Amino acid sequence: MEQQKKAAVPVGFGISVGMFVALIVLVVAFTAGFGSTPHIPLLLAAVIAAIIGGLHHFSWQKMLEGITAAIHTAIPALLIILSIGLLIAAWMAGGVIPTMIYYGLQIISPRFFLVTTLLLCSIVSLAIGSSLSTIGTVGVALFGIGTVLGIPQPITVGAIVSGAYFGDKMSPLSDTTNLAPSVSDASLFDHIRHMMVTTTFTYMICIIIYGIMGFVLTDGSAAQVQSSPIQQTLAALEQNFIIHPLLLLPPLLVLVMVVFRIPALPGLMAAAALGILSGIFVQGIPAQQMLSIVMDGFTASTGVENVDTLLNRGGMMSMMKTIALMIIALSFAGIFECTGMAGSILEKVVSHVKSDRGLVIATILTAWGIVIATGQQYVAIIMTGRLFRPLYAQHKLKPQNLSRALEDAGTVFGGIVPYSTGAGFTQGMLGISAWQYGPYTFFGWINPLVSICIAALGKSMPHIAQEQDKSRK
Repeated sequence: MEQQKKAAVPVGFGISVGMFVALIVLVVAFTAGFGSTPHIPLLLAAVIAAIIGGLHHFSWQKMLEGITAAIHTAIPALLIILSIGLLIAAWMAGGVIPTMIYYGLQIISPRFFLVTTLLLCSIVSLAIGSSLSTIGTVGVALFGIGTVLGIPQPITVGAIVSGAYFGDKMSPLSDTTNLAPSVSDASLFDHIRHMMVTTTFTYMICIIIYGIMGFVLTDGSAAQVQSSPIQQTLAALEQNFIIHPLLLLPPLLVLVMVVFRIPALPGLMAAAALGILSGIFVQGIPAQQMLSIVMDGFTASTGVENVDTLLNRGGMMSMMKTIALMIIALSFAGIFECTGMAGSILEKVVSHVKSDRGLVIATILTAWGIVIATGQQYVAIIMTGRLFRPLYAQHKLKPQNLSRALEDAGTVFGGIVPYSTGAGFTQGMLGISAWQYGPYTFFGWINPLVSICIAALGKSMPHIAQEQDKSRK
């Protein structure tokens, strides 16, 4: 009898919703109200969730297992984040990113800069399948170009993140693009083809918006390209770095490795090695100093403050804040799931689903809610997919309906949530918080809304029965 009293009882719906609301209130109060980082409010939320779990007779060992399982899924991403910090410092010191900025300032039109940024980041992310790698490489260069061109930094970052997450969602090499169909029992390319319906429409809207903003923010005159800040930046780069087209080989190497299907981590390390060799043999930096740079980051002394601000970044240690944020967020997510809080909310949502349209909309809103609650794409995709998958089978909806819904909200919104891994990484790389760039990340906002509208209209919703009838005919 005593043992039965101490048996763990899943946390109920009311308390679970209260925990979800408490998380949002804590994060908003600390970050927007006090100007704090999201680490402390997330940690407080994790502590409160653990206390609630304890009061419901969940042992600490059980909750620790939940935390460990959540963190285990993200270990590859943690290693990639560390390697990107190393790569950025190596590319800065080796003159790779300065070369990209130098040529970009002379080629890219100010009026079409935002559209160009969206397209370039989309192409790179589609090729390598990683939003973080795109933001940390070509994104850093585009951020520098946009700053010199006079484009507001939060808007530039919004365009960078929009393009990066487009590729993260659509690339067959992306982890989330493979995770969503695997959870949903859909084939990879059925999943990608089905996503094109919502994604193409969203992307066209983004091009229009960024195009209009480019015309509003700049006068587009040739004189602007010859302006003093741009010429000052070009001169500073020429004086402090050896600029040469061959220094564009490391970014090209990344794309070549994708063609040969080399995994992301070895590919990034090889690209970083090229940057280190460029720093030593092209820029003339001593090997011992290069080791210090890749560890602690690159520090420029060009004599031009704005240029130094653009170039002073990278290093493995600069990624520790992002990694700490990721571990804390995953700890909360692990407790939130293993104590039954997530399950009780999801079961309540599922109990109100009656129609096909309602099912797809509920899936999108649930994935959206979980990525807001936990800040983690993986958690949103896995939890929502596992719960809703049987319902899609009952409604005879093809599994790619579920996989698309998971990505339309769970993937693309991950870069906007201020305490998410993507947002923490972006702030670490570019120095702009999600509170600043989030409103301009149009792809992340529009894609879930387009998906909801298409579902509400009952469009693009293939059924298993319908496919069977067509094959008989």
